[in-house]
Amino acid sequence: MASRAATTLLASRHEWLHLHRIVVRVGAVAAWIATAIYLVAGVLTGTQLYVEAIGPLLAAALMTYQVVTGKEDGGLALFGSGAVVVFWYTFFGDQGTIVPAAVALVLISSLGMLFIQRHRLLVAITLAAALFAAPFMWDLAAEQQMILGAIMCLSFVMTHFIFSSIQESSRAINTRYQMLFDGSPTAVLEEDWSEAVAYIRSEYTGKPGRIKQFLLAYPDVVRRAVAKSKIIRANEAALGLLEVRNPARFLGYRDPTIVTEENMDVFVSALVCLYEGGRAWDYEVPTRRRSGETLWLQNRAVDTSTGVLGTTIIVALADVTHMKARNEAMAEMVRAKDEFIANVSHELRTPLTAVIGLTSEMAANSDMGPDERAELLDLVAGQASEMANIVDDLLVAARAEMGTVAVETHEMDVMPELRATIDGLGLDIDVPESPTQRVLADPRRVRQILRNLLTNAQRYGGPRRRVITGSLLDRVWLEVRDNGPGIPEDEAVHIFEPYVTGSSGVSGSVGLGLAVARQLAELMGGSLEYERSAGESVFRLMLPMAGDRQPALASHTDLL
Repeated sequence: MASRAATTLLASRHEWLHLHRIVVRVGAVAAWIATAIYLVAGVLTGTQLYVEAIGPLLAAALMTYQVVTGKEDGGLALFGSGAVVVFWYTFFGDQGTIVPAAVALVLISSLGMLFIQRHRLLVAITLAAALFAAPFMWDLAAEQQMILGAIMCLSFVMTHFIFSSIQESSRAINTRYQMLFDGSPTAVLEEDWSEAVAYIRSEYTGKPGRIKQFLLAYPDVVRRAVAKSKIIRANEAALGLLEVRNPARFLGYRDPTIVTEENMDVFVSALVCLYEGGRAWDYEVPTRRRSGETLWLQNRAVDTSTGVLGTTIIVALADVTHMKARNEAMAEMVRAKDEFIANVSHELRTPLTAVIGLTSEMAANSDMGPDERAELLDLVAGQASEMANIVDDLLVAARAEMGTVAVETHEMDVMPELRATIDGLGLDIDVPESPTQRVLADPRRVRQILRNLLTNAQRYGGPRRRVITGSLLDRVWLEVRDNGPGIPEDEAVHIFEPYVTGSSGVSGSVGLGLAVARQLAELMGGSLEYERSAGESVFRLMLPMAGDRQPALASHTDLL
């Protein structure tokens, strides 16, 4: 008990006050019990033992006064009780009570020394001398006074030595603990939830298994319970993590307004765990920084109380905001890929259904003429080409994730590839014969980029679509423009990300075209950008110019 008392005494101001409270209240109860015993014994035996009750009655009155006024001081209670014992025995003691009085004085003095923080040696010497001198005030023979004084003095010295040794050992252990707590790089709080648990027990008298439903149904009870929980201390890491500027205001009882609908479940779970006698739990809770940023904290709590449940709870805090963001991003990616798979299935099924239908028609109709058969074969080839284009985009996206996309660059002219792409898509766009500067690029990849840009304009753009080409310094550029409504600003920053589709309501897009187009452009040393200009959506493809010729600062050809 002394070891626990010393450890508690040295731990923190909160526990120091807790120890004072325990000593005073236990002492008051013991003194009242002793008073009652003397009074009852006096009534039963018909003797004047009620006189013997004066000593413990005075001690009980002193400590009860401290409890009632809220000024509980263990040192004052102990040393005051010791003075009462000496005073009482001097005037009312007899031979029958000498041993209890002597033992009580030694124990009271030894326990009182635990509360002395300064000039301990001087106080110990003074107490030893006072204990030796006390019997000389009592009605004893001189020889008995000498012997009893020596015994009390030596008993106090030995008891004080034992208590001091325990206290020093506890101090060393607690100092190491304090250093670990304060110097830990992990944010740590010490909390007291004992009053909160007591309040919940007073409010709920139903079946234990339904305590959670009760708390969820009565949020005001939860807020009042949380308001009875206290933060006892926090290390520097915790104060920094929570951006606490005034630690003195941060410590103490919690503000009930911290309980919101967003974190109600968290506090309910903690209260339920403590109510059911749980010793450890963890939870994630959002909190607000001073900047307004939401901070997600993972709290791991362990109840280390040795007495009243919930008195000493150690809580380790960890910032998991980045993990929450990553998990949300992964969930969004999974959702996007699920949507992507559905869109790919739709995109492939449409041309595949056409191919199956057309070939089945040709196989079933043997009387079909050459012209009609040729027309159907052209349709089959077009649908098969559409499927091949989708597969090409899928392969580029997959290889890009693995870093294995290959391009073979050499000198080429963009115009033939542009005309071939327009013809393949069946677009009504005239392409003049005026040449452009030659570029260093992969013709097959250039066609793939152009196909995706033109298909995007056809699917999402307005009725007027045009292509503009030109050159700037060592770059040749090509712009695909349309007069459609454009891309919302909040979506424009994401259009080149894989599996992202527009919100225009047009279905069937895989969401890879623009991402693949930009990846291929960058692999060839170029770029692909989007902007809204003069009421038009503009996708600008830039490729490195071939040769050492110096073009004009800016030139262009409008292909209607």
